[in-house]
Amino acid sequence: MERINYYTLRLSDGTSTDVLIERKKIKNYYMKILPDLTIIVSVPLRLDINIIYKFIDSHKKWIEKSINKFKKAKQDNIKDTLINGGTVKILDNQYIVYIYSSNENKIIFDGFTINIYSKKVNDANYLQKQYNEFLKAEAYEYFKKILNKYLPIFQKYNVPKPVIKIKPLKSKWGSCRPNTGEITLNLHLYKASAQCIDYVILHELTHLVHSGHKKRFYNFLEKYMPNYRETEKQLDTEAARLLY
Repeated sequence: MERINYYTLRLSDGTSTDVLIERKKIKNYYMKILPDLTIIVSVPLRLDINIIYKFIDSHKKWIEKSINKFKKAKQDNIKDTLINGGTVKILDNQYIVYIYSSNENKIIFDGFTINIYSKKVNDANYLQKQYNEFLKAEAYEYFKKILNKYLPIFQKYNVPKPVIKIKPLKSKWGSCRPNTGEITLNLHLYKASAQCIDYVILHELTHLVHSGHKKRFYNFLEKYMPNYRETEKQLDTEAARLLY
C-alpha cells in the first residue's frame, strides 16, 4: 500500500484538518473517521490525485458533522476509572468500583458493584490488566450467546461455527477472516448497548457469506436486522465514547 502526504481540508469555521490518503488494491473509494478524529480516504492505486481531492472536498459537510459528533461524544464520555468509588461500564450501564487489598486476585460482580480483590491495589497497570482479564471472560460468554442466537440463519449456507477472539482494539469494533473462520471482537464492545453488540456480531457473521461491503452484503444484513442503519449511527457515537 502506498501512502500519499496528508491533504489539508479547509473547514467552514476557518480551521483546517488533515486527511490521510491510502492507495490500495481496491475498485471503489471510501472515507472513514476514527475516534481520535483521524480522517482516512482509501482509493484505488492509480486513481488520479485531482479526483481524490475533489472527492474529499465534496464530503466536507459530512466530515464536519462527524467531527462535531465525535467531539460532543468525547465531552459526554465517562471512561472506566479503576479507583475506589470510580465507575466502569458494562452493557451500557455504569457500575461503581470497590477495591480491596487481598492475597488472592479475584473480581466479584454482584449486578450492582464491581468488587476488585487484588495483590497490588496501588499498581494502576496491574489493576487494569486484572480487570481486562475479568472483562474479557465476561464478554466472551456474552458474545458467544449472541453468536449462537444468529448461527441458525447461516446453517443453510454451510457456514461452520466461527472461533471468537477478543482483543482491546483501538479503531474498529470487529473483524472477520472467512478463510480461517475467525471473528475478532473488540473488548470494549462489551461496554456498548446490547443492540450494538448484536449488530457487530451479525455484521461479522455476514462476512462469512458475503465478503466486502457491497449491496448484497447490506441487503442480507437488512433482512435480519431492518434497523441496522440506526444502530450504525449509534455505534459511531459509541466509538468516541468507548474506544481508546
